[in-house]
Amino acid sequence: MFFGIMEHNNSNISENYLKYQIGSGVLGFCFLLGIPGNILVVIIILRHFKRENFTMYLMLNLAASDILCLLTAPMSIYNLLFGWHIGSVFCKTVYFLIYFSGYASMLTVTLISVHRYVFVLYPSQWAKLGRKGERALLLILWLAACIWGLMASTHDVIRVGSRQLCWRIHLSDGKRVAVLLSEIVVTSIPFSIIVTSYFCLHKKVNQHALFSNQRLTRLITSIVATFLILWTPCHVVNMMEIFAISIKTQNTVLYAKLLAFKRVSRPVVKSFIFINSCVNPLLYAFNYRRLRKTAAENMGGNSAP
Repeated sequence: MFFGIMEHNNSNISENYLKYQIGSGVLGFCFLLGIPGNILVVIIILRHFKRENFTMYLMLNLAASDILCLLTAPMSIYNLLFGWHIGSVFCKTVYFLIYFSGYASMLTVTLISVHRYVFVLYPSQWAKLGRKGERALLLILWLAACIWGLMASTHDVIRVGSRQLCWRIHLSDGKRVAVLLSEIVVTSIPFSIIVTSYFCLHKKVNQHALFSNQRLTRLITSIVATFLILWTPCHVVNMMEIFAISIKTQNTVLYAKLLAFKRVSRPVVKSFIFINSCVNPLLYAFNYRRLRKTAAENMGGNSAP
């Protein structure tokens, strides 16, 4: 899926080792920056914000999924630099966690967008959910992420050149297209919901009255925008690969060029997923003073979302 840092390519394994090193460097940077950053976000939210604030529950959810995703980085680095020597079960488990946490992050951002839309335009409808309804939404979110995480079954321990790696298994062109299409469909639905929610809000509500709390709005908007920017290239590369496979017999020259471009670009765009998990704490940091003011208002009885 979008999380494997490198693609299976037996003929160029020696050339790819440099990419393995670059990928490992990116993962290491994300891990060292993202783990303490997200933990700090959790501490700040728990200490300074009201527990009844559903937006803060979503922020905690996002930080938790980011932490879970980044915790897999050391194993991914080990896999890239030294190969995989700890069994098929652990390989599938690590990739399940990567998929699971990635989808949980995606669904959390989606729910943030939906919550903003419904809360602002139809507050009475959202109020009918109550605390139990909000908790049910969070439970459904994690269950959906767990189900989508089963896509990790396409990974196993395979031999790539002279090394054993935890990699996506070799698939026929037909199966490869099916997997890519399923990933695009599964991720395009949340993307569409996110974009539609924010488009409708900006269209229906005056910008200055968009949300009752402008400070929190800036943070949420920056999180959503960053998410879309960093995840979109992965889907573009997936669609390009599907197109390449579809013209394989008709235009072998273009097919070869597209695959060559895919091999170069995929390590970069897939690293964006991990970068996204360590960027969110930076967005919190840039908005820290505003959020402290929001916390003070919340503690003073302001019920803004």
